[in-house]
Amino acid sequence: MNGIILYGSRYGAARQYAQALEERTGLPAVSYAEVRDFGPFDTIVYVGGLYVGKTTGLAKTARRLPTDHPFRLLVATVGLADPANEDNLLSIRESLAKELSPGIFVRTAHVPLRGAIDYQALSTKHRLMMKGLCAILRRQPVTERTADTQALLDSYGNAVSFIDFDTLAPIEAWLKKG
Repeated sequence: MNGIILYGSRYGAARQYAQALEERTGLPAVSYAEVRDFGPFDTIVYVGGLYVGKTTGLAKTARRLPTDHPFRLLVATVGLADPANEDNLLSIRESLAKELSPGIFVRTAHVPLRGAIDYQALSTKHRLMMKGLCAILRRQPVTERTADTQALLDSYGNAVSFIDFDTLAPIEAWLKKG
């Protein structure tokens, strides 16, 4: 196997997962922006932060993937939504379908991972977006809020991490299955 781990990370959670995966597998972990030629690789793991339904750098990477070269692709999305919730998982898969061509999407494995948020580290734009989102969510009756919605409101303004390196096990198993 000639594989690589690519990551797209804005605030660091996806990079942390990619680096942990590098330590566990021996495959190099590099930013998606650093790789232009995918010809040498037959296995690609893409770890990307999920923001507003888009996986950081995935669409740009997908456009550069060779169409005439067989490769295995696994996309690990890193977000705050709990992937144990089927609605969240469906939403993530729908987002991936929009970012990947149909031919690549149907043969792509997916592993959802939970990330982290530190409001102090957010850009002004993202801080304002989160403030607006939380203002809208607070208008919902408490009885109608999902567990994710309530967790987001409870954590607003604080640093929260759901990073769990044990959740990399399915990716390691996929790599070994080769």
